[in-house]
Amino acid sequence: MLEIEKLDNELYNALYGLPKIGDVGTIWGKIKSNPKILREAVKIKRNKWDNGYLVNGITICDVMLTDYCNVDQVAYNELIKNIYTSKDIARIVINGASNVGNSYLLMSLWNDNIKLTEKQKAFAVDEAMNKIGTIRYENNMNNYSQKIDEKEISDKQTIYTEFGESNNPFSAKTGKATLTSLSDTQVHGNGDFDIRYWILRNSNWALDEKQKLIMDFWADDDMYDEVLEQWEWGIVNDGANYKEEEISQFDKSEMYEYSYESLLKFYGNKKTTDRIWNEIQFCKQMHKLRPQQWELTFSTQKTLAH
Repeated sequence: MLEIEKLDNELYNALYGLPKIGDVGTIWGKIKSNPKILREAVKIKRNKWDNGYLVNGITICDVMLTDYCNVDQVAYNELIKNIYTSKDIARIVINGASNVGNSYLLMSLWNDNIKLTEKQKAFAVDEAMNKIGTIRYENNMNNYSQKIDEKEISDKQTIYTEFGESNNPFSAKTGKATLTSLSDTQVHGNGDFDIRYWILRNSNWALDEKQKLIMDFWADDDMYDEVLEQWEWGIVNDGANYKEEEISQFDKSEMYEYSYESLLKFYGNKKTTDRIWNEIQFCKQMHKLRPQQWELTFSTQKTLAH
């Protein structure tokens, strides 16, 4: 156990230390070549406050989730099982704030080859539904607001909540949204490419499941439209599209007109072409599952014109 802690600290300092100490490749190479270390690292233990659970090697597990093809699969599968059975483990974040960083759960979805059970899929969706903007989140906010109104509580009244060593004032009526944004329920990524994106990108969910999820994940049409727009801009602004120029050489207006062959000629290698092509196909699929508002308006106008 002491060896795990020592190695985990060395790996953390090499990756995230200020300043960084040690060579990441050398340290990780030593760790991943020993299955016993990996299998010990993924085991669950109580945290030092005895109010939750951790894994023995937090940083080791973090790197396992990115280097999943090159680690002992017995240890990796055990880690996946632990992530999908414990919210404490699923919400662990090494690099970033505890309420917005890339969690173990989100990182597990980077591996499109893992086969999730229905129970594990439901676990991931349940966590994703906590994100700000989902149907569940909006319903919870509306229910809370209604109860506050019934009690005739206004924004002028203040509540105090403890964070760290200080008490922080919040509006009694609108403070719940602020408190939620600071909660570890908001872990699993931040912005347009949070866990909702990774679930929709993952092959464990069938198309009919994604059809429902894409509606439940964003209650507000404007918010969804903006998210899909940013996914498209993510393709345009991919580093591969600059070709040593100051602006991207990828024409957003032609995104869905590019053929695979034209992209292969542009990038010059299959790996990059496949990556960009798959992102384009994903966005195209999302347009079909949930068109943006302008598309619905255009479709209506087109129908009326005929």
